[in-house]
Amino acid sequence: MPKLLLIDTFNFLHRAYHALPPSFRDANGEPTNAVYGVTSMLINMLTQVKPDYLVAALDGEKPTFRVGDFTSYKAHRKPMEDSLASQIPKTLDMLSAFGVKQVLVDGYEADDIIATLALGFSGKVDVIIASNDRDLWQLAGKNIMLMVPDNKGKLEWVGKDEVSTRLGFAPDKIADYKGLRGDPSDNIPGVYGIGEKTAVKLIEQFGSVEDVYRNIDKVTPESLKEKLLENYEQALMSKKLATLIMDVPVGVTLSDTKYPGYDKEKVLAELGKYNFKSLMKRLGLLPEEGPKNSSQQPDENQLGLF
Repeated sequence: MPKLLLIDTFNFLHRAYHALPPSFRDANGEPTNAVYGVTSMLINMLTQVKPDYLVAALDGEKPTFRVGDFTSYKAHRKPMEDSLASQIPKTLDMLSAFGVKQVLVDGYEADDIIATLALGFSGKVDVIIASNDRDLWQLAGKNIMLMVPDNKGKLEWVGKDEVSTRLGFAPDKIADYKGLRGDPSDNIPGVYGIGEKTAVKLIEQFGSVEDVYRNIDKVTPESLKEKLLENYEQALMSKKLATLIMDVPVGVTLSDTKYPGYDKEKVLAELGKYNFKSLMKRLGLLPEEGPKNSSQQPDENQLGLF
């Protein structure tokens, strides 16, 4: 089947920014490490996947319903640094130069956009999701795989079986697990006092958060039952926070995401803005490489993620 590649753009922006040194600068002295990292990742994706359809999903600027329902959602995360924020428009321009369709819907996270597109098109194409975000493991299933780069640059392929083996329950139970266990990375509380093993056991026994409460009289020991009863609303809210939205109004058809390839002149011009000669060479756009500038050329060990 044809392949649709969905890129979790800001996931890679953050990884690139923190993985590559701040010495990556353009002619004006502005930081370009995140731009470089995302572009390098994109080249790897295009080379290894050779997608027929391609989308870069973006987070909207307006708060999502999750913040409205639970003001502490992701509230523990630090504000984005200016040196990263300044690279977002540059990265989007680079994606445009490569001809990548970008999808943003205010009020929704990129994960929700990816979920909507993946489930909406999975019957017509094989879907590949590029991300290190385990929230997206909820989507693993028929015709949907996740491509996860490790710290050495190798790609791990995660499907339904891999998720079940790794977590001990099916992908569609991840939100139920977080409803019980919580998720510190997103500040999702879950049920106070319930840990990983207990959450998995409850899912194995009852199947879902709702079914746990429907069968609350069967829960043992009594101390666990009390914890669940004391945190009923919080458990349901936590599951809702962790559940991906599958019906985002993306306004995108499969044909809108068709990827015929990139225009070499546009890509060369965009890479030239930042003197990314190593990337030009990888694309065959710079046959003869000049002397390396240490402030703008990568250390191969630092590029393992990309």
